[in-house]
Parts: sequence; C-alpha cells; structure tokens
Amino acid sequence: MKKILALLYLILLSCSSSIDAKDNFKILSYNVLKGFQQDSIIQSTYNNWVKKINPDIVAYQEMNEFTQKSLEVFARKYFHPYAVQSKLEGFPVALSSKKPIVNVQKVVDNMWHAYIYAFVNDIHVFVIHFSPFSFEKRREEVQIVLAHAALLPPNEKIVIMGDFNSLSSNDKEAYGPEFIESRKATEVVNAHIRNLDNGKIDYSITDFMKKAGFKDAYYLFNKNFTHSCPTQKYQKSKFVQRIDFMWLSPELAKYAVKAEYIYDEDTRVMSDHYPLLVEFDFDNKK
Repeated sequence: MKKILALLYLILLSCSSSIDAKDNFKILSYNVLKGFQQDSIIQSTYNNWVKKINPDIVAYQEMNEFTQKSLEVFARKYFHPYAVQSKLEGFPVALSSKKPIVNVQKVVDNMWHAYIYAFVNDIHVFVIHFSPFSFEKRREEVQIVLAHAALLPPNEKIVIMGDFNSLSSNDKEAYGPEFIESRKATEVVNAHIRNLDNGKIDYSITDFMKKAGFKDAYYLFNKNFTHSCPTQKYQKSKFVQRIDFMWLSPELAKYAVKAEYIYDEDTRVMSDHYPLLVEFDFDNKK
C-alpha cells in the first residue's frame, strides 16, 4: 500500500509540475492613480484582483505615498517577494516580481518623474512615466531611455513599458478633428500644457520607439484601436486615448503570445487607467 501511495504522489507531483510549466509568463503594467489614492478599500480590491491575474512582473506608475518598505509589504500580499521604487516624492514608478530584481538603476535626473531599469528573469526591464504636459520634454525623455537600452548587448530581451503620455500613429484614425480641437481648447486655458506640435498631434515619441526596433505589444495580437485612459469611472468626455504601452525588443517579441488591456468591473473603477497585460511562452518562439 505504501508503494502504491508513493507512486500516486509522484504521479500527482509530475502532473502538477507539468501544469505549472505550461503557465505563460505574464507582465502587467499599470498606472494606479496616485498610489491607489491611498484608499485601503481600493488597495484591497487590487490585491484580490491581481492575485487572480497572477503576473510574474508588475510595473507601476504613480505609486504616490509609498515607501520602499511599504511597497515591499504591499507586494508580498500578492506573492511578489521582490520590489523596488524609484523615489519617495512626487509620482514614483515601481516594479515588483516573483523573481529577484537585480542590477537596479533608478534614474531621476532629466526625467519628469523617473524611470527604473532592472534585470529580471533574463529580461531587461524599463519602467517609465513620461511628462504629461510637454511633447518636447517627452522627446528628451524617450531619447534618454533609448540611449540606455542601446548600451545593452544585441539580441537581448528588453521591455520598455509604462505611461508614455503619448499617442501612436498606429491609432491616428481614432483621433479626429474634434479630438484635436479639444486639445487646442485645453492648451488655450492651460499655459503649462503643450502636447500639440504646432496644432497637430505629436506621434514622435512612439515613432522613436518603432525606429529603434521595438514592437508595440498590443498590435502584435490586435487589429482594432482600444483605449487605456480614461476608465469608465473617470471618463468626463467622449474622448479616449491609448497612452499606456509595452514595447518589446524583437528578441522578446518572439515569445509574446497575447496582449490585452484588461476591462472588468474592478479595472473600471480602481484607477483612471486600464492595466496592460502581456503574456509570453518562453518554451516556444515564433
């Protein structure tokens, strides 16, 4: 009997390991609106939600009021023992992971907010949050990040993700004359906001990403425009936009199998941005 039980245990263990091996590697990017607005109910809702998504890496923007210590405590609640935050003040970016986060660089100089570079699970990870008010500043920021990425060895797995506060020419059909006029009206009454380039939509930031060889993860698997901001709770006009991106190097894109902005009852209210989830199968590549 003991031999039979031992054999059954080994079979079950083998099946369990096989199932785990087939799970896709998941990366989630999420602008969480001023640190979940320091609202314990929203944070609890997110904690339950993210456990169901079960990402291997989470890239955050707007982790306001979090400290390195509180971030670590927060991440452990959804089984991420590793976490880093860019800074304390303002609008920090942050990164959490199931696997160790190493070679961390936190870049604040010359950035509107900051960005984090780290190496996780054989992937070079950049978490960014570009200026919301100036296309010229965003051009400077993207050049810094791309220059950093260019220092890495060729044919590496690289992901650059976060809130780019920028639009993509891939989506230009979604941004008609009314959208442009609404932006012009905003700039008339807000002298600090200059997101239009001579009255036209600036697509240069995402164009720089494409010229550098990076792939827009969403359009690897989707043909139709969808928006990442604002969410249902925070939508005050009919205008929506896609400003949250995950850009993959050609080597990493080979393993991507799915990309989606997640719309559900929780993401419609937790933040003013929808999260972007990209899945990878590192056992196979295209």
